Amino acid sequence: MKHALFLSAALLTATVPGACGQAGDTAEMPGATVQLAGTDDAAADPQATSTADMPRFLLVDNDVLKADARFEEAIFAFNPAIAADLIEDANSRIEVMQQDALAYKEADPEFFRPYGLKIDWRVTGAAGSLAGLEGFIFTFTGGAHGNYMTDARIYDTATGDRLQAGDLFTDKAAAASALAPDVFDGIASAKAARSGSPDNRETFRGEAEDALAGSNLFAGEVSLVASTEEGKLGGLVLHYAPYEIGSYAEGAYHITLPQAEFHDLLKPEYADLFGGEPADIQRFGD
Repeated sequence: MKHALFLSAALLTATVPGACGQAGDTAEMPGATVQLAGTDDAAADPQATSTADMPRFLLVDNDVLKADARFEEAIFAFNPAIAADLIEDANSRIEVMQQDALAYKEADPEFFRPYGLKIDWRVTGAAGSLAGLEGFIFTFTGGAHGNYMTDARIYDTATGDRLQAGDLFTDKAAAASALAPDVFDGIASAKAARSGSPDNRETFRGEAEDALAGSNLFAGEVSLVASTEEGKLGGLVLHYAPYEIGSYAEGAYHITLPQAEFHDLLKPEYADLFGGEPADIQRFGD
């Protein structure tokens, strides 16, 4: 049975505004187990040792916030600490948004509109002791439109610990330096294709290099992607939210680095987990 955790006295449905013209989903959960925050039931405890007792979705529907957080079932096949980390993070986001919405409503009730939050976590690639996950996060706090981003995670499935992309390489700095040109090229190609201006590719590349100058290539949102070769990982994906390297109208950018470009830089314990070509990923917000 799926479990739902309600952080307020909510209805059994919650509608969250859609991201940039994409309609938000309406969650309907016949037969769901309803839990109130603060109960002692194991389903309300993200630190439970059994993933069977962890909530698969979190919902809030009240006069200040409509929130919907969902977790793909595949996540619960890994170390329980991984699902617990994602659930705790979603709970924290919900709590912060609810408090902010309440403060805004009290300060300016005439112009206040209910906030919206949508979170959707999925596994994008796993092999051996590594798992890559991507979370689509959409927020609405009033104004002309909401905003969205990709929250990316890499986990050690044996320990449940979260890893940085740089942890996969023998020399983090050397790997970042070696892969930076590929990232700039990837951004330039994506911008040229999206804008329909291939002649401006070099301009786009220079802008990307300027925008990311001095930044840690692996410090942002980086995830793993599945491979065309079964049982392998096909590469890394660097995620850039709207406004990060372009205007809101451009949308988000997801730059894939095929494993062949960095395979020789990987730590020996991870090298055998990568092979083939990156698989295609369909993402929310694209």
